[in-house]
Amino acid sequence: MTPTRNETMSPTRTKATWKPGVFDEPVPFFRCPACHSVLAGIDGGTGPCLTGGGRRPVAELPYAPAPTAPHCCGTPMERLPELSPDDTAASLELSYDVVGGFDTNALRVSWSVKQAGCTPRWFALKTFTGLQLKYVVPGKLPPVVFALADEDAYAYCDENPCLSCTFHCKRGFVLYTYVEETGLVAYPVHCEAVSH
Repeated sequence: MTPTRNETMSPTRTKATWKPGVFDEPVPFFRCPACHSVLAGIDGGTGPCLTGGGRRPVAELPYAPAPTAPHCCGTPMERLPELSPDDTAASLELSYDVVGGFDTNALRVSWSVKQAGCTPRWFALKTFTGLQLKYVVPGKLPPVVFALADEDAYAYCDENPCLSCTFHCKRGFVLYTYVEETGLVAYPVHCEAVSH
């Protein structure tokens, strides 16, 4: 018996026929000034919704800071400001590539620590449909790989690795990196200049 097209496709492969739209709202992260606990604001109290019309509506995910800062250790937590990779280049170098083509789409993250105490504690990836988080356990060597599925796996082509062409199919993703000594680094995916 010959498998049908759907039976031969990876279960992580997207069925979307156009690139999903994504809301630009950043994920808020809060840190306790006393114990250094970190919380992510993943739901502002309203559910996700679609805005815009036509074939490419934008998913507005409910990332929102709490109306008042969360408390920990008896004090309000501070919202972590977003640093750029350029702000931390002297202590930590970050890079990523999109790999896997249509069927095993993933974002692979590498890093190089240039200053003692600047090892990433965790990475979080904001995608079209939500947020993934991975801790860097002691002794973990790069890379960290975020597997993508459904709308997050949308790709214009099957290049492996991604050629970062003009379509920038992961534009809207943001890679967050937390380094206790430095803070929160926000690395927008596919915002590099297009080469001609």
